[in-house]
Amino acid sequence: MRRPERLARRLRPALLACAAVLALGAGTVTPAAATADEPAGSTARGSARGSTAAVAERPAFQMPFPCATTWQLNTWGHNPALDMVVEGNTGSDAKPVQSSAAGTVSATYSHPGSGNTIQINHGNGWFTAYYHLKDAPDAYVHKGDAVTTSTQIGRIGTTGNSTWSHLHYEQRYLADGDFTDESHRVAVRFDGVEYTGAAREWLSVRSNNCGGGGNPSPPWKDCPSGFVCFYSGADGTGSVCRTGGDDPSSDCGLRKSYFNNGTELPGYDHVQVAFAEGGGQCLHYGSDEGRGNFPSGGRTVASVTWRGEC
Repeated sequence: MRRPERLARRLRPALLACAAVLALGAGTVTPAAATADEPAGSTARGSARGSTAAVAERPAFQMPFPCATTWQLNTWGHNPALDMVVEGNTGSDAKPVQSSAAGTVSATYSHPGSGNTIQINHGNGWFTAYYHLKDAPDAYVHKGDAVTTSTQIGRIGTTGNSTWSHLHYEQRYLADGDFTDESHRVAVRFDGVEYTGAAREWLSVRSNNCGGGGNPSPPWKDCPSGFVCFYSGADGTGSVCRTGGDDPSSDCGLRKSYFNNGTELPGYDHVQVAFAEGGGQCLHYGSDEGRGNFPSGGRTVASVTWRGEC
């Protein structure tokens, strides 16, 4: 090797280090190139200087569905967002939707495109968004509510610009602010596995959203605040119908009911149910294992009346 070449080789590390120091002093360091799943930096919305900030560590996101259920995921034309249905799409309507990680509900709203929509702030700039929900966006949770992975936030529906029941789901990153939009989407990861790429599909994806070893939510958690919910199973499973008011036309055959008063109807923690077969029963805010039990065998509901006492 000739002497000038040896000298240049020795000086190269020092020159590179010097260049880095000069760049820092000038404030012109270029962030590392963004990967397919995460932006290299995020300009803080509302920042006076518009400086870039390093992406915070992503939460341990889980699928937004109950533990051990199996789902079909695809990106269609939404990459990096996902559309999700039950395995084989045998019937996704009204299936429960849970938060993907602990956080705070930052928005609940209806939109012509996304339909009934919920957005959750998971901290450190990370958000999730849930589109096309069946029920009113504040039927299960409200803005400001704290949620965990076991919290049901809604049910799969087809509201907004949608012709089939599915959940449109997004993970987003914005370093500063409490409301995101689709420009902040990043590739989705569940349980550490990445699901991204144009026009891709994944079959038989199991939800590990198990709340730390099993979904701890009691069955009545499936009942939105201010509703009376009727179930076919004695253990509070198998939703038959639900009502948010007096409904003389209801003809649900049922074995058990739960009543979740929440804050929608303050003071009205009792519901008088009259049966078509005769007689009736008063439901009231009770213990976690049951909020009003009907005799086994099934009854036909003739009317439901909300009361302070009954």
